[in-house]
Amino acid sequence: MTLDEFSEWNQQVLSRHAVTRRSLLLAAMATGATGLAGCAEHQFRLARRAFSAAGGTAGPAGVVVSGRHLSFVPGAGDLPRDAMAVTAQLVSRTGSVPASLRAYVEVGEAPNAYGTRVEAAIRHLTGQYAIPGGPVGSQFYAKARIRGLRPGARYHYRIRLSDGTVSGDAHFTTAPATPQRFTFTAFADVGTNTAPTDPKFAWHDDPAKVTAAGGRWPAGVFDNRYGDTDPIAGKRGTDRTPAATMTRLMGRFRPAFTLLAGDICYANPSGTGLPADDTTALTTGRAPAGRNLFNPYVWDVFLNQIEPQAAFTPWMFATGNHDMEPIYGDTGYLGGSPTHGYGGHVQRLDLPANGPKGCPSVYRFVYGNVGLISVDANELSWELQTNTGYSNGKQVAWLTETLKKWRTAGSGVDFIVAFFHHCAFSTAHNHASDGGVRAAVDPLFSRYHVDLAVQGHNHLFERTDPIRNGRRVRAAPDGATVHPAQDGVTYICVGSGGRPRYPFRPAPGAEAPPPAGVTPKGEQKLPEGERYRGHKPNGRKNTSTTVVNSYYWTKDKNKPKKGRGAPTGARVPESVDWSQVRYDGYAFIAVDVAPPLAPGGSTTMTVRTLADALPGSGKPYTEIDRITLKRTSGLVVAR
Repeated sequence: MTLDEFSEWNQQVLSRHAVTRRSLLLAAMATGATGLAGCAEHQFRLARRAFSAAGGTAGPAGVVVSGRHLSFVPGAGDLPRDAMAVTAQLVSRTGSVPASLRAYVEVGEAPNAYGTRVEAAIRHLTGQYAIPGGPVGSQFYAKARIRGLRPGARYHYRIRLSDGTVSGDAHFTTAPATPQRFTFTAFADVGTNTAPTDPKFAWHDDPAKVTAAGGRWPAGVFDNRYGDTDPIAGKRGTDRTPAATMTRLMGRFRPAFTLLAGDICYANPSGTGLPADDTTALTTGRAPAGRNLFNPYVWDVFLNQIEPQAAFTPWMFATGNHDMEPIYGDTGYLGGSPTHGYGGHVQRLDLPANGPKGCPSVYRFVYGNVGLISVDANELSWELQTNTGYSNGKQVAWLTETLKKWRTAGSGVDFIVAFFHHCAFSTAHNHASDGGVRAAVDPLFSRYHVDLAVQGHNHLFERTDPIRNGRRVRAAPDGATVHPAQDGVTYICVGSGGRPRYPFRPAPGAEAPPPAGVTPKGEQKLPEGERYRGHKPNGRKNTSTTVVNSYYWTKDKNKPKKGRGAPTGARVPESVDWSQVRYDGYAFIAVDVAPPLAPGGSTTMTVRTLADALPGSGKPYTEIDRITLKRTSGLVVAR
């Protein structure tokens, strides 16, 4: 069934039967899906290791706390100065928690001096239906919002359960009352380097040799699997676990927050937002026609993977195509219509919920003199059209209102950063540029002088020259200073967060043609190739920012046969001149913000690109690109 057909069928079933979470889980076990108890035991072992490593002490209820993560709570003026959201997972051997169990967040100004206790709500997250051939999803999350905090203050916290279970100490710092120097980090397309355990199957690379003894899913189905020849993550590479390494490296910079521009953990590795079905995962590594693979326990692995940083630093998430999970509908509660499938994120994460109604992953916040906006590119995409247009224009209207507000005198916002998934501007081979995203954001970003757009989707790093109204305004090589008010918007694809990497475009030819009337010459006849600081293939640096055989997606649908999959757009070749930096390994960005020393003074935002374990460098990371964005504070450019 298509997503719409499934939604209609599911609602009919729910209207005929009184379905509860308990009956749903019992039905799943009775129909031969992986038993809840078996899954829970294996997931409990994972959580208990993380809980112990973080300094936790267990109580008699047999429940541990894992996967802690923070998120900003924007208040007046979109400023997250006096509150912080805390979420953690509660995991037991049985897959349930005692009905009488209560959870609290204890907060204080020093370890073991927790003077405030806030009760956390315990959310039980289950799907709307059993996953054919898959695990039974039953997960619990403790969620609290701590209010009444002082701006710019450091607080320690821990999570305590009513049976005496207590997590280790962690801490966070609230946003300052006045702009100060700070750093934030960003990446996208992360995934996990470990698959969740499935007790029904023994792990083996060859699906034909999988037995029923118990073990992991086959490699590469629900985790990142890298090719042997990958120079970084391959057999002889410099880092075998880049997804986990990215988080660890970002922690070195003590960021005020981290942005993740979609494709978070790949619990849905198929990525088209269709109903879940794992019946062919072991034999083909793919879902049946018209379905997506899905394993909710990938979230357990991911949240434990990021906890060493996310328990101390707010993580702010946008949604990508692999984050459409229709099994949860819109709310994460049984009975919700699966319009966009973000209901699981509403429960697992702490999305600020200050965006347009019905768009939970669209929101804004201000930190210092920087305004940041999470945009849902799934709603704008012409490439993958499962969620296209679900807001009926609300998102773009809200985005317009926000940009206008922040570009009004006295707003306190100098720099505007947007982060979203599908690229408005990229020349990567697999997805390149999404015409729908470009059509929506380029006119707005150009009109309201957005400074930086952080994108994902393409599993590589690429930075454009500044662009306005679809055209390059000027060259901005490594080390350049860009004046966004005059020069335009810089677009960065940082889908290099750990998922197996994508190539750039091959040499122009039948499978990668240039547009009609464009004849490649000189360097343009070669494959697109990498272009970054210190890179000289065959002793020669790639000097071309022009890519003659890129493409973008149009909204013209290539509709699949009924029941076969999600509708997609069509590719249109284009020749571009704005592709300034290209790197196909694993990398993230660290952005250093320096506020003005006095009203009306200069303010800067320096964007550093840091590559993971660059072969031959002998270093854990290497800076491969840097630009500085510069503005006059408080200056409103005429629109």
